[in-house]
Amino acid sequence: MNDAIDRFLALSVRRAVRGEAPPPWPEDWPSTSEFHAAVADRAAFHGVALALLGAPGSLEDWPGAVADRVREEARGQSFWELGHRTVAARLIAALAAAGTPAVLTKGTALAYSAYPDPAMRRRGDSDLLLGPADRKAARAALAASGFRRVGDARPLQESWATECDMGFAHQFDLHWRISASALIAQKLEAGGVGTRSLPLPRLSDAARGVPPTDNIILIAINRALHHKYGYRSGADKAFEQDRLIWALDLALLCEAFTPADWDALRTTAAATGTAPLVLSLLDASAAMMGTFVPPDLRARLAEDPGDAALLACIAPLPSITRLRLDLSASTSLADKLRVFSYALLPGPEVLHERFPEAAHWPTALLQEGRLVSGLGRMLTGGA
Repeated sequence: MNDAIDRFLALSVRRAVRGEAPPPWPEDWPSTSEFHAAVADRAAFHGVALALLGAPGSLEDWPGAVADRVREEARGQSFWELGHRTVAARLIAALAAAGTPAVLTKGTALAYSAYPDPAMRRRGDSDLLLGPADRKAARAALAASGFRRVGDARPLQESWATECDMGFAHQFDLHWRISASALIAQKLEAGGVGTRSLPLPRLSDAARGVPPTDNIILIAINRALHHKYGYRSGADKAFEQDRLIWALDLALLCEAFTPADWDALRTTAAATGTAPLVLSLLDASAAMMGTFVPPDLRARLAEDPGDAALLACIAPLPSITRLRLDLSASTSLADKLRVFSYALLPGPEVLHERFPEAAHWPTALLQEGRLVSGLGRMLTGGA
């Protein structure tokens, strides 16, 4: 039934953002509380609560329980955005003052460039790209601004969080390269992704974000990785790649594209080896949101096989092979050591997901169990 729900939500969002009359609630749908909860759950998964409220008359004929949950989700998004904007602007100013300017990528860059209301772009955190040499100064700036480290410190990424005056938690993922995978980062950087930025004055005078064409590349990568590794939705993990919020991202970006923008997207997709992923994303947005894709661009993308190594990092791949690829793409001995050490001895975040029934165990024991399990798979020919 999820497919029918998703099609209805897609049509509702598509009409709402265009200011058109919403589609009627299907008369043949079940009237049970379980089904109503399922519809509200799908709207939350897709991150489109505020987008659904964009047209006059939205939700008027929806069952009360579903409409109430969507409105509650939308209110939460709006209040969260108020706090996040204040915290993000303060953090960006602190990093700039410390001589470590950051560039926003993905969701927050989209929120303050493509969306009429930044709160419409549902997200749980913000991604900031900094230079690898800025680690020490950036960490000091965050600590001095009241942020604390959360989660595992991965080789090319770490997370910091704080609370705003309204009590909402706000997390910022600091990326030392454009992707948490060294191999993917190498391919994207070769095409210039992460080297370009544009001002985001709606966020703050100091804020900058990646340009739309580069953000489409990042969304395409992100979408494929979520399909492989899962997306956290509440307490559950969903292995889906067709979230409506990503389709809406593309619809809003592409409706403002000029011929030069489309050409830049094609060129960047070719240079980064991401053409198959970009084409899949564009096709999904066209199917869900009616996004226009120039036929000649689609044909050129379809002819491009993409970069085999990059696509291998996203496809099912033995862990040892993925490690070799990331080690080969690491730019320094220190980065190689970080990648190898984390692959060998990951932190609690990865271990608790791997061994949920033993989350109360000491980290050292979980690491030992993971090593033994991995050795067993290697000896038996597993991944």
